[in-house]
Amino acid sequence: GKSVKTLQRWDAEGILVACRNPKNRRYYTHDQYLEYIGIKATEEKSSVVVYSRVSSVAQKPDLVNQVAALETFCTANGYA
Repeated sequence: GKSVKTLQRWDAEGILVACRNPKNRRYYTHDQYLEYIGIKATEEKSSVVVYSRVSSVAQKPDLVNQVAALETFCTANGYA
């Protein structure tokens, strides 16, 4: 909701310093936006995704073994 001129001035004055892309265009991060509106950014926990698959229906029993192995690995390493 701010004009380009306002953002340029704020950048120059150090009020809301912009990040720059390789073409020198200004951009702002989500954390900068949250700070601007008065919300302290919290560190989010990173997500871990595990994936298993088989190539055919005949290998479906192996899929059960893969899933069990991944669940054991995740539990042992503290992944939810």
